[in-house]
Amino acid sequence: MKIAFLILNLNSGGAERATSSLANYFAFCGHDVSIITIDGTPSFYPLDKKVNTFYLDLKRLPKGSGFSRLRAEAQRALSLRKCVQKLKPDVLIGMSNIMTAYTVFCTIFSRIKSVVTERNNPYIYMATPTMTILRKLSCILCNGFIHQTKRAQEFFPSITYNKSSVIPNAVFNPLVSQVAPCIERDKTIMAMGRLVRDKGFDILINAFSMIEKEMPDYKLIIFGNGELRDELLETAERLNIRGRVLLPGVRDDALFEVAKSSLFVLSSRNEGMPNVLMEAMACGVPCVATRCPMGPEELIIDGENGLLVPVEDEKALAEAMLRVLNNKAFANKLSEQSKRIKETHSIENIGNKWIEYLKTVIR
Repeated sequence: MKIAFLILNLNSGGAERATSSLANYFAFCGHDVSIITIDGTPSFYPLDKKVNTFYLDLKRLPKGSGFSRLRAEAQRALSLRKCVQKLKPDVLIGMSNIMTAYTVFCTIFSRIKSVVTERNNPYIYMATPTMTILRKLSCILCNGFIHQTKRAQEFFPSITYNKSSVIPNAVFNPLVSQVAPCIERDKTIMAMGRLVRDKGFDILINAFSMIEKEMPDYKLIIFGNGELRDELLETAERLNIRGRVLLPGVRDDALFEVAKSSLFVLSSRNEGMPNVLMEAMACGVPCVATRCPMGPEELIIDGENGLLVPVEDEKALAEAMLRVLNNKAFANKLSEQSKRIKETHSIENIGNKWIEYLKTVIR
């Protein structure tokens, strides 16, 4: 197959990692693979030499919703279509909801098949009325639709069901395979993600303050950058736990620190399919996650391979953290069961599901 991906850029992020990992796997399997980006920034993630890249470096869209923005949108869409039609892939895959309309426009009235994807929680998607209409129309006109979760699939019109498929993320991070078995865990509680409201790190810090006296040797470490960094540090200061809450930013080797921790916590208010949770589970770290829409409940069986707590319930989160930290046998059970995701969600298993689905769309 001749496969092309369309994505805004290949910076650090979940959709970007998925794109680069799938592209590498498809190329490894012998397919002709290309990635087209709107942004000209080179890939943050390593790409196989066999993967063709087209960094178009198209102009940023002006703010607002006036004529100048509409004209810029049209110029961008025409540039993308010209590139796609020249490349002539068998299938073009739009790797985010933002790419949905572009993907359909680039392939309509041609022999190229279009597959769009939903990478986030569609129930909270914010868009202008025009973009909402374009999105719905594109979902109907596309040839295929890949969702990460069942709930995401249920959001869209029933007319899309017969041509859609639910394929979860793989454990894309190659560092997972380099993690050595942990014999003695560090007295750390780990979290990772952008420092934004949706990730719920304010809830996590408050929950940690409820157990810090019972766990005097433990530290809370949150990897990531974002707009709420100062606010989170101020919260820790107010709760008198500033010295035990660390925000070291983004680190390439963060997963090795997570793998040695006693507990990983996903405190999110919303998610798509959380890569960080999957990676922590694959490394055998006991995990606690909120029952946020959408992904955690499709990854964790409560009490078997992790614990689930209500969203924004600081008390329940604190109790779940203590349940793991105070019961080594229970923590070991969660660890052993969670590691199975390394096989069930391997790049080979998930990548092959993609390949089989794309074949049916092309046929």
